[in-house]
Amino acid sequence: MNVLWEDVNDYITDLIKHVPENVTGVYGIPRGGLILAVILSHKLDVPLLQAPCKNCIVIDDIADTGTTLQHYAQSGYYITTMFYYRYSKVVPDYWYFEKTKEWITYPWENK
Repeated sequence: MNVLWEDVNDYITDLIKHVPENVTGVYGIPRGGLILAVILSHKLDVPLLQAPCKNCIVIDDIADTGTTLQHYAQSGYYITTMFYYRYSKVVPDYWYFEKTKEWITYPWENK
């Protein structure tokens, strides 16, 4: 599946409707979440964080196995991903697309 910039914009636009009111910043999981974190931090007008902190959003491109997100979920952060795979160990607080077995290519990965 080739994700388009329009899909990214739709995800961020819809996500904004679901974020908690007291958000202090956005932390993006390296690498997949960084671009999404920059976009979201601009849209919410909150800082892009170097490390997660109280009342922040942790964002990643996908919750596939869920291993990367486990620590953040156990620490109580609000977690969002663009894609969620139903066999993930972590169910994000908000996700936009359900992942199938099809390979996902994001617009920032196109060469």
